[in-house]
Amino acid sequence: MIKELHSKISWLDIVNPTEEELSDLQKRFHLHPLIISELKNPSTRTKIEVYDGLMFIVYYLSNYNEKTQISEAIEIDFLLTKDALVSVRYQNFKLIDNLFEKIKNDPSNLLNKTPAHLLHYILEEGLTFSLRQLAHINGKIKKIEDAIFKSNPKSLIEQIAIVKRDILDQRLIARPQHSILESLKERGVQFFGKDLEIYFNDLLGDYEKLWMNLDNLKETIESLENTNNTFFESRTNEIMKILTILAFITFPLTLISSIFSMNTAYMPFVNSPYGFWYVIGLMVLLALLFLAVFKIKKWL
Repeated sequence: MIKELHSKISWLDIVNPTEEELSDLQKRFHLHPLIISELKNPSTRTKIEVYDGLMFIVYYLSNYNEKTQISEAIEIDFLLTKDALVSVRYQNFKLIDNLFEKIKNDPSNLLNKTPAHLLHYILEEGLTFSLRQLAHINGKIKKIEDAIFKSNPKSLIEQIAIVKRDILDQRLIARPQHSILESLKERGVQFFGKDLEIYFNDLLGDYEKLWMNLDNLKETIESLENTNNTFFESRTNEIMKILTILAFITFPLTLISSIFSMNTAYMPFVNSPYGFWYVIGLMVLLALLFLAVFKIKKWL
């Protein structure tokens, strides 16, 4: 489906391009068959290439899926000429739809400038959108931070793992953007002129904000994970300590009961009417003796 806006420049937005739409695009902008073949299916990597009078960009933006709790990479391919911008995507993306409608309802500004200004606007909104996407991660980290001193550390392991995966996905999507924006700064100046360099520098600045936020989130969740692991290990050690003490206390009791259960002649206390209570008393005495030793050693 092709949507188009016109003024001094044009913006064509294509979702899931068909063979017929790509053929019309090729004729209109005199595109090389190799570019058309790349537009048929999503690419495997980001890139920026400049041809005679044409700039081709493969770019990714992140989109958090609340149902799957996974951040998806949304590919957007841009074709720029001196008087047109073409965006090609392979799935619906509300951000681009909203930007298109916004410019459609107020076409007097960006469509009267250059495709570079329009590209800057789209990418800047994309980086701002990515920053907003991190809000749900901040919220989850805050909940983990509040719960880490109250809840069972074991119950937080899965929540921490989900947040770490989300941060990793966001970083994997954001990392290639840097090289594309660096190349855009260099090649965009050559393609559109020196006066637009400030716009490309602005995009790099916005990217640095995004990456710094991701770094801070990564360090925070890793610190919380270490703290949670420390609590978990401490509680595990405490349980092991108690079990070890119980084992030391019950071992002599088990030994005594095993000895007096042996069917041998001349067993002490066996023939006494109070033999059973003598044995029980001995076992209790030994248990109290071990407890006293543990208390003195401050193991309890």
